[in-house]
Amino acid sequence: MENIFIIVVLLVVFFFFVQKRLIKTETYKDCKYKRKGALLNSQETAFLNALKTAVGEHGVVLAKVNMANVIAPVATNKKQWFVANSKIAKSYFDFLICDPRSLEPRVAIELDNGKELDKGKMERQKLLMHVCKSSNVPLIGASIKHSYQVGRLRRLLAAHIDLIEPDKEVRFCKKCGSPMVIKIASQGEFKGRRFFTCSRQPQCTYTENYNVVFDEPEPENPNPNQIDWS
Repeated sequence: MENIFIIVVLLVVFFFFVQKRLIKTETYKDCKYKRKGALLNSQETAFLNALKTAVGEHGVVLAKVNMANVIAPVATNKKQWFVANSKIAKSYFDFLICDPRSLEPRVAIELDNGKELDKGKMERQKLLMHVCKSSNVPLIGASIKHSYQVGRLRRLLAAHIDLIEPDKEVRFCKKCGSPMVIKIASQGEFKGRRFFTCSRQPQCTYTENYNVVFDEPEPENPNPNQIDWS
């Protein structure tokens, strides 16, 4: 039994060196390649164009960005770093909006492909939400469509990028009917984020998500700082 084990080890070592030598002696002229085609499908391209219009000159929009190029594991030892890095090495952000000067990431956007929620898709969503929360990168979810309203995208982004001004809109409190005003959270996890609040505070304490979508049913009193994960 011991002899068989030694033979197997020797064969593995032999094939390893043979393979390494073959790769080393191969020339680039012997390798041929072809283009795969467009980086994005038609629906993703439509969203990209709408996103670039919404951002304007206040950000750079990148697509299919590898996570490992944007974030790094925080670990106390090599094993922990390796495990954390392996989880993001082959994953990516659908879209990333960066500062136009420094290219520092500002907002990550996940575009729902419309497919049924299976195990793989669920694991990806869990990874995205955990990565973005722990690295403090805002995450916005959007549903895939053939066309997109730039005004809605601008409203979503304005909650995270101060230079982006949303289209002017007037909202009224759903509890008392009074006009609502925009305020910025001064503390807590969502410090610096915008949200709507009733102008009759403190008599009326109704608040509303800044990123609320009007043509979909809304809860009676949504969290003003909840990430829009469509």
